[in-house]
Amino acid sequence: MAIKGTDIVKRLPEGGKKSCKECGLPTCFAFAMKLTSGGIAIEKCPYISAEVRSDLEDALAPPIRPVTIGTGTGAFVVGDETVLYRHEKTFVHQPGIAVLVADDEPVKSVEDKLRKLKELQYSWVGKILKADLLALQYKSGDRARYTELVKRVLSAVDCPLMLISEDTDVLLAAHELCTDRKPLLYPVTVHNLDKVVSAVKARPAPVAARAAGVESLVHLTARLREAGIEDVLLDPGSKDLQSALRDQTLIRRAALRQGFRSLGYPTVAFPCFMATDKRREMLLASMFIPKYAGIIVL
Repeated sequence: MAIKGTDIVKRLPEGGKKSCKECGLPTCFAFAMKLTSGGIAIEKCPYISAEVRSDLEDALAPPIRPVTIGTGTGAFVVGDETVLYRHEKTFVHQPGIAVLVADDEPVKSVEDKLRKLKELQYSWVGKILKADLLALQYKSGDRARYTELVKRVLSAVDCPLMLISEDTDVLLAAHELCTDRKPLLYPVTVHNLDKVVSAVKARPAPVAARAAGVESLVHLTARLREAGIEDVLLDPGSKDLQSALRDQTLIRRAALRQGFRSLGYPTVAFPCFMATDKRREMLLASMFIPKYAGIIVL
């Protein structure tokens, strides 16, 4: 439950009775109410202690953290959702659709996907529907080939990128090639956590944490938070439709109903890896749109 202005004012200097007006508002109560709606920055009050400021920033943060992938006008924002059911706010934070490109695909297949990414757009009820991201997968076992794919994509499109590699060294080397594009790095696991954290602190980028189940994700995100890494997406490692629906619902409810910060992040889902045929892949994707993925990789 969101913190109320009446709760905030009690934490302000002199119990909310200072009313020095240095924030530009007539009373501490007005400042507290403005703060709850996001209409003023907490820094506007010069007398709040560091401890209280930290507590209030945590309490005022959205239950599902906003995470930005990419930079500039082409950046894509996921998260920052405040309702359990997305239709309650007319999908104002719609999930991103990512197109998977593996480095073992023929050159023509890669070029066709890049062309379609730019060309295929559909107008629907005042919206433009299109793919939002490119997910580049290291699959060939040839590092040079993956590097070549990343470089080709960088020169061809300016959309946000997701880098996928089970080899952490390859993942981080690809990140170095496109640091200025702020790509999403996947996966972060208990096995490569320290190495990825070190690299991301040097060259900031969002990361996607993967674990074998929701409970294991909690421990992983707690360690990421302790390391100061907050731009995180979650992958609970779901293998089929039933477990995916269960895991996505558990994460969503924990974040929005219980205010559980360790799961207060957007999620990423992979119908491309879960399905054996295109129709089932589309079926899974159609489930993830309302329930409740932030990024869906096809």
